[in-house]
Amino acid sequence: MLVADTNVLVELYIPGPNANAVQQWWTADFDWRVPSLWLFEFRHVQLKYLRAGLLDLPQALAQLDSAEQRFGPQTVPIAHRDALLLAHRHGCSSYDAEFVVLAKQLGCPLLTFDRKLLQLFPEVAVKPGS
Repeated sequence: MLVADTNVLVELYIPGPNANAVQQWWTADFDWRVPSLWLFEFRHVQLKYLRAGLLDLPQALAQLDSAEQRFGPQTVPIAHRDALLLAHRHGCSSYDAEFVVLAKQLGCPLLTFDRKLLQLFPEVAVKPGS
């Protein structure tokens, strides 16, 4: 089991330079958990790709449906108070804190490309491909 941040999830649907590394993690362990925030962030990334002309609307909608089916059941509630406290103490965003809190809550790694999270939380944060 692991927690995957949204940019990692996006690599499964909109392959970028890190797609192979993410795919290796996915193949090794299908039990990925996410806080409810993931869906809002995923949709926001899709919107950026749509506006840049890198994705069309039917593709985006199909990806969104697929991602919701795959990761909806893997969505785990977190203690929002803990996320606020962690963000305040460590200087990260409250959004990023949700993923860290969930990883700590579940006692598993957080798969992320976020340099700040990798630096602040080396006890849980792991970069795909490293």
